[in-house]
Amino acid sequence: MVPQITAHRGYSQLAPENTIPAFELAIEHQADFIELDVQETKDHGLVVIHDSHLLRLAGCDRNLWNLTTSELANLDVGQWFGEAFKHTRIPSLASVMDLAKDRVNLNLELKIHGHEQKLVSQVVELIHEKNWQQNCVVSSLDFDILRQVRTLDPGLTIGPVIPPARPEYPDFEVDFYSLHFTLATPERVKRAHAEGKAIHAWTVNQPDDMQRMIEHGVDNIITDQSAVFQDLNALK
Repeated sequence: MVPQITAHRGYSQLAPENTIPAFELAIEHQADFIELDVQETKDHGLVVIHDSHLLRLAGCDRNLWNLTTSELANLDVGQWFGEAFKHTRIPSLASVMDLAKDRVNLNLELKIHGHEQKLVSQVVELIHEKNWQQNCVVSSLDFDILRQVRTLDPGLTIGPVIPPARPEYPDFEVDFYSLHFTLATPERVKRAHAEGKAIHAWTVNQPDDMQRMIEHGVDNIITDQSAVFQDLNALK
């Protein structure tokens, strides 16, 4: 079985991560999922961006939680990647859902900066409002966040992000494990499948690693390299 492909932060090799251009390219190249990072703003809006501090992506020495959605909308998160992407903005989660509807599935990774108040409730509410229950999964490094999602809607598909530095597993029921690819051993994959859980392996960018993940039987490969898209699409 050929695993599904998730475009990590969109097609982030060819366009600035977590932006509409990157998401459009991921759809164009027939990704099965787009992985994106969701954070809460000062005024409890939901925006798509990885870093809580805005210097790397926007050249702004501020923290995201101190800015409102409208203030964040004025920042340029494309110029760092290249002049062609100048004036690219931070998208709202709602706008990405509207873009992706009926075109690609979404992996919503909920990012914790310590100042969120309504992140989980707002995300779950938006998923229902946009009727995305069957076309998205929710992931997070924070197990408590996932527990809250499960409480609010037991039907949503959830999975912990598990890095090599903290190879711990939650003590409550989840649907998949999002493992760093070095943790996705044949034994772990087999055990997860026996438990009825899927394995999403991240971030797989080298052809040899991709081939090994296929051989290990992972269900989903998360990548930001164009070669992986091309090779796996050729296999389908």
